Amino acid sequence: MLPLLPTLALSTALRLLPFGAPVAPPVTHLSGHLDHAPAGDSVEVWLNRHPYKAALGASGDFALTIKDLRAPVLGSLSYARQRTVLYLTPGDELRLNLDFKDFDKTLVYTGKGAAPNNYLAHALYKFEYGPAGDVPRPQEQLQPSTTAAQARQYADAFRQQQRAYLASYAQAHPLPAAFRQQQALDIDLQWGRFLLDYPAYIQYKTKAPAELPADYFSFLQQMPLRQLDGQLESESVLRFLSSYGMRLNTAGTLSSAPGTASRLYTQATADLGAGRARDFAIFQLLSGQLILGDAGAVLAAYPTFQAQNRDSTLARDLRAMLQKQAPLLPGQPAPVFTLRNASDQPVSLADFKGKVVYLDFWASWCVPCLAETPAGVALKKQFEGRDVVFLYVSVDRSAADWQKSLATHPLASPSSVHLRDQAGPTSAQSTYQANGIPNYWLIGRDGRIVLAHAPRPSDGPKTVAAIEAALQR
Repeated sequence: MLPLLPTLALSTALRLLPFGAPVAPPVTHLSGHLDHAPAGDSVEVWLNRHPYKAALGASGDFALTIKDLRAPVLGSLSYARQRTVLYLTPGDELRLNLDFKDFDKTLVYTGKGAAPNNYLAHALYKFEYGPAGDVPRPQEQLQPSTTAAQARQYADAFRQQQRAYLASYAQAHPLPAAFRQQQALDIDLQWGRFLLDYPAYIQYKTKAPAELPADYFSFLQQMPLRQLDGQLESESVLRFLSSYGMRLNTAGTLSSAPGTASRLYTQATADLGAGRARDFAIFQLLSGQLILGDAGAVLAAYPTFQAQNRDSTLARDLRAMLQKQAPLLPGQPAPVFTLRNASDQPVSLADFKGKVVYLDFWASWCVPCLAETPAGVALKKQFEGRDVVFLYVSVDRSAADWQKSLATHPLASPSSVHLRDQAGPTSAQSTYQANGIPNYWLIGRDGRIVLAHAPRPSDGPKTVAAIEAALQR
């Protein structure tokens, strides 16, 4: 199953009749048969961000006629929450067959356009969803003890296997040249993304920066980064540019010191050129810092971003995000909410004025949330009898699941208060923009925000120091 929607469109020019009327492109036909597919859904195909739908008949068959496809496009096909990648060229007569019980493994295409789609199906199963091949997937080999040199070895070996498979498949099957070039680029982008993400993985697992050799990022010189400007519709390019932020900010926390934004632009321009790819990469870095609650550093960087950015849409988007984040900056009054506790009694954040509040957004289904439980127990014990309230706000939709989790896990304590939020635009989770969980906030005795996106219980001394500092304010 493919968890994303690639939307790369290859540019083409319209053919014109002598009088200037555009010639209609050849009709593209897509049909197929899905064995053992659940009833009650539609086959959905996304091409150039446009959906096409076809009903799946009782026999498991469907058919789509696409009259407006003017260039080859990489898109997706989905049914009943299963998805795969799809490549269509105007005039294709493509048919797929699969067994829904083994979706990725059984995909087979026939007809005009079958070769690139069979390559995609085989490659996805071989390198992503099926059993590990001769060379293990790099992400499956990573351990907290993995060195930078080992990470590079894992990535290089896997990329070589992918390249060899593409070359051998292309020898045996007629793959379009543009398709082969794009697949080769996607392999390189996946390789580069893994190496960019490695430092963040080590820091997350060990709570310490990764030890990187001085030339660690030299692998970027082996990539055709100056070609990315014209391919920002490609999901693989966007994913790579999102990971590129680690190149600019290996510490994970962006400095608000003068000159920081200029340094970011100097390095990004050297790597990516002075185009849209660079601007998007820095936008992703800054917006990501906002999500982490680091609005101060983004505010400091924004004037440079606005002056340098060639895409005013990105500048407007970042400004809108900053304006939305402004009420949640440290020093601002913490938004007050009233929710019900496990006894169905209303409890307000305002009830705890005069105490430090360690606010925790979580859910019973959230594995990382529950993984914080042992550290949370130790943290609460350390502050027992002091003016600290550990306020847990569950975003569970099911009250029964929430109550069961409270009974199963050691979450209750004299200093703990447990509430359940209600989904919606006025919910506490939405108000605090706690889009990802677990999500922690530290609120002072005066009801003002001390830290947005505070450290986790498992951050140990860092969390203890933050709470102690709040108590002294």
